[in-house]
Amino acid sequence: MLDKQRAEIDQIDRELVALFERRMAIVTEIGEIKKANSLPIFDEAREINVIERAEERLANSDYAPYVGQLFKDLMNVTKEYQKNIVKKREL
Repeated sequence: MLDKQRAEIDQIDRELVALFERRMAIVTEIGEIKKANSLPIFDEAREINVIERAEERLANSDYAPYVGQLFKDLMNVTKEYQKNIVKKREL
């Protein structure tokens, strides 16, 4: 009954994982630049802008609060990862 839809979600998940890895590679570079230049991990204005742009790109505005939450969660993950980069470089 749900096999077709689940197979499609599985394919989308594979694509998301590949995109996540690409994003995290860039996040790593950014974390190292921030560490080298003593820049803060958190940039509120940048995060607000990222969320606003994500919401504007939606074809279905009903998803706006959910894409906003998705990007907040994603940015929280990347901030934690960058904190680990900074911490490792300090050791």
